[in-house]
Order: sequence, then structure tokens, then C-alpha cells
Amino acid sequence: MDDKRNEGRKQWSQKHPDVPATASMKRRMVSHDYQGRSIYMITLCVEGRTPRLGSLCGPDDSHPLPWVNLTPLGESVKDEWLGIPRYYPQIRVLALTVMPDHLHGILFVTEPLPVHLGKVINGFKTGCNRTARELGLSVPVWEQGYTDGVLQGKGQLDRWKAYLSDNPRRLWLKRQHQDFFTVSLHLTIAGSTVSAMGNHQLLQHPSIMQVYCSRRMSKEEIALEGDWILAQGAVLVSPAISPGERTIMNRALEAGIPVIFICNNGFAELSKPGGRLFDACAAGKVLLISPFTHHNDYHPLTAECCRQMNALARAIATLQ
Repeated sequence: MDDKRNEGRKQWSQKHPDVPATASMKRRMVSHDYQGRSIYMITLCVEGRTPRLGSLCGPDDSHPLPWVNLTPLGESVKDEWLGIPRYYPQIRVLALTVMPDHLHGILFVTEPLPVHLGKVINGFKTGCNRTARELGLSVPVWEQGYTDGVLQGKGQLDRWKAYLSDNPRRLWLKRQHQDFFTVSLHLTIAGSTVSAMGNHQLLQHPSIMQVYCSRRMSKEEIALEGDWILAQGAVLVSPAISPGERTIMNRALEAGIPVIFICNNGFAELSKPGGRLFDACAAGKVLLISPFTHHNDYHPLTAECCRQMNALARAIATLQ
């Protein structure tokens, strides 16, 4: 059952590359061997999400992009992470980003570990707590548990590395545009109770157009339909279910045309958009709306779900 769920999530992500990735709860891939050879992205959060590890700084003469100025504790956390191979030579550290209140790191287990990966992470946490005490700081440094991602697809490692290196810039944008990245729950839009994130002013645009394409349309027909729709100067709204809808909505994103995505998963408090949607959201070009509650598990896209999302898109397109 878990294999089917993971495969379903993978296929859904491939089909919806720009649909927002929501913040995950601490999770494990139940069927995975955590002592075996694999590549992992690990996320650890500071206890209470307190910014004990550093402060976010804007671009300056020495840093062309936003960056994190680490505290002594943050520096020790960095050293502890980079030192993991001293205790477990089966592990290579591929990447690390220390943020003010959390850490993202990529570990490559090159050969079977003598212990579960969780033991490795617990050992890292113990080292951080020891240093915190030496610095006269309170412990524990980290929240209980951690979140892991297991590398499964081609190109995923490059995307992970890009995500880690881009984290300070993304946080800087979120702080500069807090309204666009704030999740709103229990809103009523076009007669439906929804959660939403992004630029709500897009709903006030004088022209909102639904993007709806039959799966029977050819690539040539989709291209012509897209040319006409993108020339209308409207805000586009769609759940982007069919290939034609995804193509046109992605073209709109690339062209900087405002879009409203109807999503089949609701939003948690710390949800944030992924991929190109993040920068489009910061620019006020995106509104994400979902009539469904948030869930972490993969849920198949049913015919009823599609009808509900299309009905909401149609209702929003007629608001004006």
C-alpha cells in the first residue's frame, strides 16, 4: 500500500510540476530501508522555531543575494553536520543550508549503515546539545523528530540542491511580501468555503477567464487556444487538470500573466508554493485556492474532485 501511495505521489508531482508543494509534517517512507544505500534530504527545526542559529541579511557589497549570518550556535551546528562522516564513513555530506530556525541537509549513504539513519540524526542532535551547553545556552536545540525525503527520480538531486541554496532568498522574499505568503482559512469565495494563499486582489480584476481544455485537443489546437487566451489580458483561472490546461497555465506563468490555480489539496499554516509559483507569488501574480482540507498523504484525483474544481473555476470566472 505504501509503495502504491509513494508511486502515486511521484506520478502526480510529475504531472503537476508547478502546483504548490506544501510544508510536510515529520514523515517516513514506511517501506524504505533506512540503513541501505540512498540519498536523503533531511530537515530539522529548532525547538519552538526560535531563530537561534542566525539572522537573515539582505544583499550587500559582499553578498549579492540574501544570506544567513550564523550565530556561534549556528556555526557549531554547521560543524557538527559536516562532521557526520567522521562517525559514519558510509555517509557523504552533499549539501547543507543552515537557516535561522531550521536546517536542510543532503546526505548520501554510500554503503549500508550499521544503524538506522535515525540514530545518525540523534547523534548529530546530541552533539549540538553538548555545544549549546558549552555556550551557556538552553537545550534541546532541536524539535523532536525530523523530516526526510528519499531520492527517487532523475533530476531530483539537482532540484534539492537548488532549493537549499535558494532558501535564504526565498525567506527574504516571503518577509518582503508577507501578505502574499499568508495562508487564509475558511474563506468564502464564489459561494465555496476555501483556503487560499497569494494575491487576493486578483479576484477583483475586471476580466477573469477560465482555462478549460478537452483532453481530446491536439497540440496544435492547444497552441492556438493558448495564443488566443493569453492575448485577452485577463486573469486566468483553472485547476490545470488536462494537458492543455497545464500547458496554457504554464505559458501564462512564463509570460508573467496573473493566474489563479484551483488546487486539490488545502493549505497548512506553513504551506508555501513551490517551483516557479514561488517567485510568481512574491510578484503578486498568483492566487492559490483550494476547496479541500489539507492532507499530507496522496489522494487520487477523482472525477468528482475534478468536477468540483472546475465548477469553482467557472464560478470565479463569473465573479465580475
